[in-house]
Amino acid sequence: MREAQARNNNSTGTFVYLLLHLFFNRIADMKVAALIDRLARWAGVSGIYLLAACSTTSQESPDHPEYFDPVLEKATGFGGDRVMEAFHYLDSVYAAFPDAGPLDRTRKYNFKLDYYWNIRRDPYRARIYADSILWVLSGKTTQPAYAIEYGRALLQIGDLLKEEGKYSDAFSRYYEGRAFIQRAGDTCFFNEYNSRLAVTYYYQNRFQEAIPYFREAFAVLDACKRNLFYRFRNQQADLDNIALCYHKLGQTDSAMFYYDSATRYIAAHKAPFLKNPPQARFVGEALAVINGNKGSLLLKMGDTAGAENLYRQSIATNLYGSETRDAQITITKLVTLHLAQRRHSEAATWLGVMRRSLDTMPNGENETLWHKLRSQYHQATGNHAMALLSLQSYIRVKDSLEKTSSPLRAIDIQKEFGYLAREYELTLLRRENEVKTTYLYISLIFFAMTIAIILLIWQNWKRSKKHVEELRKLNHQILIQHDQMNKSLDALEQSQLDNSKMMKIVAHDLRNPVGAIITLTELIWLKDNDQSGETQSLLGMMKESGEKALNLITELLRMNVISKTQMELVQIDLVLQYCVDLLRLKAEEKDQKIVLHTIPMTLQASREKIWRVFSNLITNAVKFSRRGTVIEVSMKRDNNLLRISVKDNGIGIPTDMKDKIFSMSPGAGRKGTQGEESYGLGLAISKQIVESHGGRIWFESQEGKGSVFHVELRINALN
Repeated sequence: MREAQARNNNSTGTFVYLLLHLFFNRIADMKVAALIDRLARWAGVSGIYLLAACSTTSQESPDHPEYFDPVLEKATGFGGDRVMEAFHYLDSVYAAFPDAGPLDRTRKYNFKLDYYWNIRRDPYRARIYADSILWVLSGKTTQPAYAIEYGRALLQIGDLLKEEGKYSDAFSRYYEGRAFIQRAGDTCFFNEYNSRLAVTYYYQNRFQEAIPYFREAFAVLDACKRNLFYRFRNQQADLDNIALCYHKLGQTDSAMFYYDSATRYIAAHKAPFLKNPPQARFVGEALAVINGNKGSLLLKMGDTAGAENLYRQSIATNLYGSETRDAQITITKLVTLHLAQRRHSEAATWLGVMRRSLDTMPNGENETLWHKLRSQYHQATGNHAMALLSLQSYIRVKDSLEKTSSPLRAIDIQKEFGYLAREYELTLLRRENEVKTTYLYISLIFFAMTIAIILLIWQNWKRSKKHVEELRKLNHQILIQHDQMNKSLDALEQSQLDNSKMMKIVAHDLRNPVGAIITLTELIWLKDNDQSGETQSLLGMMKESGEKALNLITELLRMNVISKTQMELVQIDLVLQYCVDLLRLKAEEKDQKIVLHTIPMTLQASREKIWRVFSNLITNAVKFSRRGTVIEVSMKRDNNLLRISVKDNGIGIPTDMKDKIFSMSPGAGRKGTQGEESYGLGLAISKQIVESHGGRIWFESQEGKGSVFHVELRINALN
């Protein structure tokens, strides 16, 4: 009703197989399709509630009111004449914010819905945004804030359906909307349901029945403590609508009391909203609506001058604002007054103003009134032909509107809602019965599965009992074999020790004669310098062969490194310094430079064996590096570990040798960059020494570019 304030409504065994087969055949006899449908619906409902329950455990809301409050306030400030700019602004802000929550998007859709319904009266576009709200909030209505907005969107769709004359569908949406708002437990928004019933009674000319609903809507708005403007906007409208009802009933005193009450209410509560331009503009428009309605009451009471004054004030405020349709109604009242006063020229002027307004903001009811007044104007001015044409247009538009509005007057709202309530209860009973039936089927399935599981457990127990006996026999056999293996290992270990001793004896016995050969060769060389070149070459070869044999014997003597050794406190940095000093001359023969970086560190170790490891690594670095290169030796502490690294820029280690480096297998040794011999024993011995100290040794190498060998030892409590 446009005379009143516009409102923002917004196997395993065969037995098991046979049992299950018989059970599911039985189910097939009981309409499998219906069962599957019920199970699917039950699973769907359960899934929704499960998701809702999970979502409620989150402590953070997916919505961002602190971000979008000023955005929507700014969009509201554009005003009715710049609404497309407001839409563009909202769309750009929301597009730039990727995580807008359901309520955030609902507020944007409500903004557009309000414009297209309450201002443009475009039900098609309004329905798009109302449906968008339902889509955004679908499955989330277990949260009160979402349930309220979902219910309000249903109420709004009810208004749209009522506008189309689909009253049964409209009342269904009203009933559903009320259910969602009630479920949320927030009485603040329950006024929107009451006000719609009141407006419906009003359109049915059942004004006395509309009044209690307007009063109840006013009363429940007192619960709106958070949104003061929402309460202000709707409560003043409820007072004005009550006045309209008394006006229609002919109770002028009561009507005047409520018009004045609405005016006093605005005066008493408007202060907080005057600093906000859109809200301040609404205050003026609300007063203008009341004045336009009050003017009709003054006219009825005989105060034509007072009525005309209020009409003009109301039109001046609302003609180009958001209450254009109310201004159009007030113009019809003013034109009617001018025609009664025979002020035909002024009546014609206002009819022209109204025509231009209707062209911009069409409205079916006001279009009908315009044709009626135009016919009366032409009749009064003697233009009977134009009066007849206007009258025919009036009748045609009026008949079109009555086709949709007449069925509404015949509807008994209470009966309609009683019918909906019974239908709702029946639906609930049917769903409850379906759930019970579903639970029964599920229980039967679980019972059958339980029997199957018990049978499987029994079968497995019998089988496992047999397996346990087999395992016991097998275990006994394994124990016998284990004893035999231990005896074999002991014999093997003793054999290894005997071999090691024998090797050391042989190596020791070979050392003296080989050493004597080398000494005699050197004496012959020194005693007689007149030997021929061939003789000298042979002596050199003998000496070189003797030295190689002596080196090999030395390596063999040092292979048994994991025997028990006296451990002592060793200052590792000094041991490294000593090794570097000994091998620096050897490096200088190849124009190499050894760079040493140490830190003070003392460890419990075997001084001789740990020196042997460092000496082997640095010797290898010198041996396998090219002339003129740098060898880096460094120490680094990492928590309770000490890492010694030897880095060279030599020939690196080929891929096919990397797995043999720390073994005594054939092929582990190779010549140095200047033909130095290597027997492949040094790294294997070093690995045994490091591991006997509880450490580890590894390398990183790239063929042709060099290698880095790392030794990592555990730091004891002394450090």
